[in-house]
Amino acid sequence: MQNSLGRTFYTIVRQVDSLRGLLETDPYAAFALPPNAKRVVSFLREPSSAKLALPIGTDEVRILAVVGREVFTAYVPSEKGPVFMKLIEKAFGTDVTTRTWETVRECAAA
Repeated sequence: MQNSLGRTFYTIVRQVDSLRGLLETDPYAAFALPPNAKRVVSFLREPSSAKLALPIGTDEVRILAVVGREVFTAYVPSEKGPVFMKLIEKAFGTDVTTRTWETVRECAAA
């Protein structure tokens, strides 16, 4: 990364088949989300040892589920910006890679 981009940053990579499997299970289907809710997936390097009573959050953002090394969150966009990252980092730390559900879909189609 340093040679190509001029900097480094924390990155977690998943195989395309793994992303396709996530899409097929659609973990968001079990939750009643507002029509304007955005779905994001945070990828962890290792399964979390955090003992959370899920879902947690506020009206604006909720961590809905943790399955293996993935954290499924939904948020309602607002002028406050990416409030979902504050909740994710509070619960799981900063060593995560977070992408929208749409981005996961695009990567799985590659």
